[in-house]
Amino acid sequence: MDAEPNDRKIGKLCEYASRNPLRIPKITSNLEQRCFKDLRNENFGCVKAVLCIYRKLLSSCKEQMPLFASCLLGIIRALLEQTRQDEMRILGCNALVCFMGEHCHISMDFDSEHMPYALFSFKDRQGNSETESWLIGCVCRLSSTTF
Repeated sequence: MDAEPNDRKIGKLCEYASRNPLRIPKITSNLEQRCFKDLRNENFGCVKAVLCIYRKLLSSCKEQMPLFASCLLGIIRALLEQTRQDEMRILGCNALVCFMGEHCHISMDFDSEHMPYALFSFKDRQGNSETESWLIGCVCRLSSTTF
């Protein structure tokens, strides 16, 4: 299933989450479980949809971000550890850049030991392919955002 995420449904879910902040941990826990299941099954369209939901949550529920940050960072870590799927690693890098960019005050508290080592495995690559160039670009954007 590589259908585009439904923006209307994502908007409704995020609106519900912003009106009912006590439900956010359950919502994001379900999203996290779904994302891990879809990664295992290589159902990347659903993984992209989950990341769209988190991107919208980052912008619409900024005050409640502590309620879902750990689930999002768990998903990002899992994406960055996908050594066989560069597209998923790129999504992970972009999600981490989005997270850090939206929440600069959080990024300063983001301990470097929580940063997945997979992220920095690209630093010595030459960028021979378009995918490698994307990955290196994501790492550079992240580095300029956080360090």
